[in-house]
Amino acid sequence: MQQNIILTIQDHLKHLPGSEQKVAEYILENTNAVINLSAKELAKKSGSSPAAIIRFCRSIEVSGFTDLKLLLSANLGTVDTQMYTEVENGETTAAIKEKLQHRLIHVLERTNEHLEDQAIDQAVRELETAEIIFVYGLGASSLVAQDIYQKFTRLGLSVFFTMDHHLFASAIGTNRLKGIFIGISHSGTNQETNALADLAIEKGLTVIGLTANSDSALAQKSSILLLTPIGGEAPLRSAATVSLTAQLYVVDVLFFAYAAKNYNETLEKIQDSKEAVEIVKKDLN
Repeated sequence: MQQNIILTIQDHLKHLPGSEQKVAEYILENTNAVINLSAKELAKKSGSSPAAIIRFCRSIEVSGFTDLKLLLSANLGTVDTQMYTEVENGETTAAIKEKLQHRLIHVLERTNEHLEDQAIDQAVRELETAEIIFVYGLGASSLVAQDIYQKFTRLGLSVFFTMDHHLFASAIGTNRLKGIFIGISHSGTNQETNALADLAIEKGLTVIGLTANSDSALAQKSSILLLTPIGGEAPLRSAATVSLTAQLYVVDVLFFAYAAKNYNETLEKIQDSKEAVEIVKKDLN
């Protein structure tokens, strides 16, 4: 699918160097005009340089200025430009729904581009051989960790999850089973997550990192990297909403990839899980 280049630029905006930020801001404010400009003209109007435009294209993962203009042209007319803004004061419910729809479609498409099939396949192999799975995330990432805990526990895998990082450290420190550690952090810089990743490495556990920052500390510590697209922060945290969606999507891909390789056993375990829940429901009634 063709990426939504406007949202891609917005995602990268706050992470760009100053000269490239000038280019990005000019494009976002003058999208229609940019399509008819040369690189030299854009550099002059944005107060930047032709070299900065080349670097900017590279930063947003576009092959060149010509391709950038083609993507900008393709986006024009597909949606009102106000749909690309953050939720505003007094926004209608209909507008909020449409904005979130565009952002969620965008983040899922970009996640598919960043998430490597080989990384998922490697993670599945680790899950198949692990005797215990440690999974940790803080804040919004804890919801993703809990989703992993819920999904794979239902398949009969031993999963350890708690938000108490002291208790988590104790569990890793006393563990004698062959295991893996899944660390979740959008920025890859969360101190608790990285400290636990260090402990996991010290104890011989394979580290799987789920992050949007391939240069982060968590990424560097990870033997397997499940990468989601970068996203900028916004006043009402719409970026946090879509980054959480990206992470949950990765978990779903991982779950179904595991299920596809262990199909009959997965169906059996899910049925066993459903039957156990029904027994408990009957007892409570």
